[in-house]
Amino acid sequence: MAFNVWFIIWPNQQKILGMKEATAEEIATAKKNAALASSINVILSIPMLLTMLAWHI
Repeated sequence: MAFNVWFIIWPNQQKILGMKEATAEEIATAKKNAALASSINVILSIPMLLTMLAWHI
């Protein structure tokens, strides 16, 4: 999950926010890639949360 944030989501967000130069096509691709990586992080957080809760039962 940390890999997704630092190496996929953040670089793409920099393009979207204009912190790095990018063409309109690159920005559109960056939006899709960042959204996909964010969705994957949400999906992965559910079993992680359940595992953390299970250790307290």
